[in-house]
This record gives sequence, structure tokens and C-alpha cells, in this order.
Amino acid sequence: MNCSAIVAADDAPPLPWQASFVQMLPTIRRYARIAFRELAPEEREEAIQTVIASAAVAYAGLAQAGRAKLGYATPLARYGVRRYRSGRLTGSRDNAADVGSVKCRRRGCRTEPIDSIAQSLSDYRRASPAEMAALRIDFSQWYGSLSRRDQRVVHALAQGERTSAVAELCRLTAGRVSQLRRELHDSWRLFVGDAAPSPC
Repeated sequence: MNCSAIVAADDAPPLPWQASFVQMLPTIRRYARIAFRELAPEEREEAIQTVIASAAVAYAGLAQAGRAKLGYATPLARYGVRRYRSGRLTGSRDNAADVGSVKCRRRGCRTEPIDSIAQSLSDYRRASPAEMAALRIDFSQWYGSLSRRDQRVVHALAQGERTSAVAELCRLTAGRVSQLRRELHDSWRLFVGDAAPSPC
């Protein structure tokens, strides 16, 4: 189903199914929050929003088929949680190379906040003052070598913004932000001669 078909324009009245879905939202959100309670806060919020999107698309499909009465909050939430855990996201194709995807995490890919690089400048306790000064200089030079767009991405990620928020701020897709996160990490490692780029 085309996602654009379920989103009303800003100046258009809400579609009939939307009011019913809004009433189910608290239950769906609560179910997802419990289901993902073991996740880190940022990842948990992303997972909850993904469940809501999946539930909305599923309910809109039922409404379009004239079967909205069959849609209930808990089964819709359960459906969304299953989709998230299986790595199937609403509105995008599965991409096991995307470091933000469930499939990539299952293969052992891990994301590291870009601010961990900057944080290491002040938290690396075993470094001598000279090493810390060199690291600060390296980081400044690396940061200065980036395009203005990439600098905005680094700054937003360093502030702890979620992928979706960075995508909106920088007018990119969430998938592209995930790619840039990996590319920037590899760029930094190559800049300091640390290692070869990460495999995923």
C-alpha cells in the first residue's frame, strides 16, 4: 500500500480511520514500550515509533478494505513489534548494510555515537597532555576537512539527535544518515591512521 495514501494533506480533513487510530495510540504505545523495555532509551523510542507506523499502515489497509472494525490496538501493536523484531520496516526496503537496521545488528554491526570521538578527547584518562592536545588538533583538522553538510551531521549526532531528527534537519533520508554515520566513522579512523574501514 502506498504510504502517501494514508497521510492526509495539511489542509485536508482527517480520513475516517485516523480518528479511530488516534484513540488506539496510547495502548499501542504502551504495548511497544513494554515489549522494548530492554532497549537503550534512544533505540527504544525509535522502535516504538516504528511499531506505530506499522500499526497505522496496517489499520489504514483494513479501513481501505472496509474492515476497520477488525482492527484492535493490541493485535496491531503485536503485529508492529513482530515486524520490527524481524527487521521489516515500514516505508523502506530492508538493507542489511545499513548500520541502523536490525539485520545489520544481528550480523554484529554496532553503531558508536560520533560524539564518542569528541568525548574521547576529554575522557581518555591514560593519555598524556601532549597526546590529548594532538588528538584535539587532529579532530579539529578532520572536522574542518568535511563538507558543510557533513559538519552539520556530525554536530547533530554529537548532540545526541536521533537518526530521524538528523535526517529532517539536514534534508536527508534516515538511510542516508545511517550511511553517513558509518562513512564519517571510517573517515576519522583513516584520518588518524587507525584501521581499515569497517566491513559493515
